[in-house]
Amino acid sequence: MAHATASPRAAPSTDVEGADVTYRLESAPAAGAPLGASARGGLASFVGFVHRAGVARALAERVRLPVQERVTGFTVVQKSLALLAALAAGCHSARDGDFVLGPDPVAPRLLGVPRWPPSSQLTRHLRVFAAQHVAALRAAVEDLLATHSAARRRLRRGERVVVDIDQTPISANGKTYERATTGHLKKKGERGYQATAVFAGDTGGGEDEVLAVFLDPGNAHATWRFADALAALERVLGPLGRLPGLVLRFDCQYATADDLATLLQRGVHFVGRVYADVTAAGWAREHRAALTWIQLSPVKWVAELGPGPVSPTRPDVVCRRLLVRSTGARHKVGYTAIVTDLPPTAVATATLEPFYEARQTIEGWLSEATAALQLKGLWSRAFCGLEAFLLHAMLASNLLNWWARREVLPASDLPRLGLRQVIGRVIALPARVLQAADGGLTLVLPPAHPYARGLAPPPLGWQLPLPLVDFDPCDAHF
Repeated sequence: MAHATASPRAAPSTDVEGADVTYRLESAPAAGAPLGASARGGLASFVGFVHRAGVARALAERVRLPVQERVTGFTVVQKSLALLAALAAGCHSARDGDFVLGPDPVAPRLLGVPRWPPSSQLTRHLRVFAAQHVAALRAAVEDLLATHSAARRRLRRGERVVVDIDQTPISANGKTYERATTGHLKKKGERGYQATAVFAGDTGGGEDEVLAVFLDPGNAHATWRFADALAALERVLGPLGRLPGLVLRFDCQYATADDLATLLQRGVHFVGRVYADVTAAGWAREHRAALTWIQLSPVKWVAELGPGPVSPTRPDVVCRRLLVRSTGARHKVGYTAIVTDLPPTAVATATLEPFYEARQTIEGWLSEATAALQLKGLWSRAFCGLEAFLLHAMLASNLLNWWARREVLPASDLPRLGLRQVIGRVIALPARVLQAADGGLTLVLPPAHPYARGLAPPPLGWQLPLPLVDFDPCDAHF
């Protein structure tokens, strides 16, 4: 059981199975025999939060892998927790864990094992996953999201929550990667995969959450996973048609007429860019005389088209349309269009285009998560193993954000931290390790570190009570 010292705010205990870890500041007295140093001082607090969130219980109830667990080996749950800890510690690959967490005197105690699981155990753990096991892991992650998601609570309170859907390529040029194909990747002729992410972000500084993630071959179109993304959202957030504050935001690859018809039929609010720019140029020519342009910037204007069919081939799919005119290089004018079911009273004409462009939050998360959690490190060559790794990375991202927001910095004036900052500044906090006579560990943190007091708040100082004296006003100036 790891916990912080007494403080003005109640510091939650870091219950870690098989471990007794306590945080102290360097200035506070701490007794024990020196056991070395840890370069990941914040990992004990994070793993304790993982246990309190019920991750081990959810994995044990849902995931059943066809492996024989030896008495002297590691269980399936311990391997998954080790994978989460390795991602939180910033390991670039499974092999990095052997050098970063293997020699650490605290890391094995956090999992209740005598030694840190070697990289071969983690890669073998991912390789065992088949399609049914990935589905079970997905169900466990969705159960945790339904319990702890801030987006779900905000929707229940009637607040607006914007959920972004996007797709990112993952290169895998080796010949041994399963189901890696050429397709919509960054370079022509590359082989790899397509990862679809469903993200709920708050540009105002709220909690960022990944609500779903899927993996497909490199030639997969984005619309292949649209129905699966809606089903995953419904399992996490509840019936989508009964959530008036939910708004789906997506790029043109998801704004096909069939997908928009599905959203309109189910009563789900959305904002997206029209599938083909040729359609937007046609609308500009057709309504040229009746358009009223509103200037947003020196190079961008918008005009309200009103309700109308989104495609000539689907006149039955009718929604609100906004035409966007922009001037590019060499003063070349281009047109795009935004389609939505939100009325002008909910989102005005001048604010609808900036509202859509705010979808860069998911692009920022994809970039940050790729660098922080090594999403493109390809920890496995099996297709189902890679999808299982992405689900572990998704869970690690959510747990890191929840832990940093709800426990480390719940009411701090310090700036909001992204994934890279949480790993680099809070998890990778240096600490001296002391071992008490009863076997418990004490992590001694540097008091000058700005995030050390979030893990080990200083104890209440003792001082003489001041008498209550009535002072007479005077004209003295000090």
